[in-house]
Amino acid sequence: MFNRHSGWLLLALAIVLAAGAAFAVKVHPKTALAAQPAAPSTTQATTPATTPAAAQPALEVYLFKNPKPAPSLQVTTLDGRHLSLASLRGKVVLLNFWATWCGPCREEIPEFERLQKQYAGQLQVVGMSVDELPPAAVQKVAAQMGINYPVAMAPSAVQARFGGSPVFPSIPVTMVIDRQGNIQQKNHGANSYEVFNAEIRALLELPMNGVHVARIDQLSPDGKVGTIDIPGIAAALKKLTPAQRQQALAALNQQACSCGCEWSLATCRVKDPSCGFSLPEAKQLIASLASGDASGRPSAAKMAP
Repeated sequence: MFNRHSGWLLLALAIVLAAGAAFAVKVHPKTALAAQPAAPSTTQATTPATTPAAAQPALEVYLFKNPKPAPSLQVTTLDGRHLSLASLRGKVVLLNFWATWCGPCREEIPEFERLQKQYAGQLQVVGMSVDELPPAAVQKVAAQMGINYPVAMAPSAVQARFGGSPVFPSIPVTMVIDRQGNIQQKNHGANSYEVFNAEIRALLELPMNGVHVARIDQLSPDGKVGTIDIPGIAAALKKLTPAQRQQALAALNQQACSCGCEWSLATCRVKDPSCGFSLPEAKQLIASLASGDASGRPSAAKMAP
């Protein structure tokens, strides 16, 4: 994911170092992982690093157990057309909150362009720019990038309606909306083509080519994860005793993921199942509890805010 403040910082850095032969920009570790096809944000790849002859476990795509209707949305696109979510019923919708200054956001755009062509008539990608630039400036960037789907501006009021507080602290964020208008997944951070393709195919009820659809719970209103249906660790939690499971859930909701997302391990697993940090840390915590360690975490573990 990309913090909006870091976007301006990177812009300033680029200006300062423009005269150099080359420069490197450090990105969020979660973003770097999510950008790799082998670690998609809403699918859990369990393929071991073995020889080609080894069995290849199926991928999983995570959708919500009890999806809720998307908030109403009526906007005017940058090219002057009226667009509403209600008018898109019958299609899968990818509602992508992005910005022109956000590197990971721009990385996803070719994927959206490809998907829009691939599922023409069945899918509608909608870009929602959180830029503070004039709409004309955003439209110029969209044209330069060859964006083939509608783009509209997303002021704070719109962001708040879809979960911002009042704005999204990090982007990109993509709402995956089914043909009935329900939000089936909220993808945080940059995701691969494979992730979105699997989600779209699941919602269009097309052949999944070995990808398994798993239903997971959304976060409770207080932001806590209250069930054991947590991507990547559900099976391990089921092996614990009832008392250990209760203790594990409490610890997973308390201990912060070290990837820098500022979420708890449980929240990170739900919001970003591909995170390469929360999965091993959560497994280690569960293993510690199973072995009799009452704390379930290292003594120096950081707590989630």
